[in-house]
Amino acid sequence: MRRRINHRSSKPARTPYPAPVPIETEPVEIIESIQTIEPEIVEEDLMPFVITNEDEIINYIKEKATKETLKSLAPLLEKLEEAVKQQQAYQAAAPATGNPVAMTYEEQLKKLQEASTGKLKEKELKIAERMTKLQARFANIRK
Repeated sequence: MRRRINHRSSKPARTPYPAPVPIETEPVEIIESIQTIEPEIVEEDLMPFVITNEDEIINYIKEKATKETLKSLAPLLEKLEEAVKQQQAYQAAAPATGNPVAMTYEEQLKKLQEASTGKLKEKELKIAERMTKLQARFANIRK
């Protein structure tokens, strides 16, 4: 007959926790809490300064904010100035090539109307061509 073998895992032996070491503290005298002292100092010393110089503080904050925004916008302003210079150079070169210098509102309106009527005529022609092609297809289908 076979013997039955029990496999048991052995657990480590328990060790008791060490006894806590008593800590000796010296008694401390409580004079006044900090919370009772702080509000008096703030009210007496700082508040009049803040109230009398409120406008100066606001102006200082505004100046700081504008300086910081100008610093952050400086690269964009430089690029804009360069673009304006290029545009002025292009406009200065344009009259030299023979383009009309200035047109009145009526002349500009007439040119735009002529251009739009030309575009409309081109689109109408394309539509007419498509219609003839479709009619030809329908005619072929009916036959």
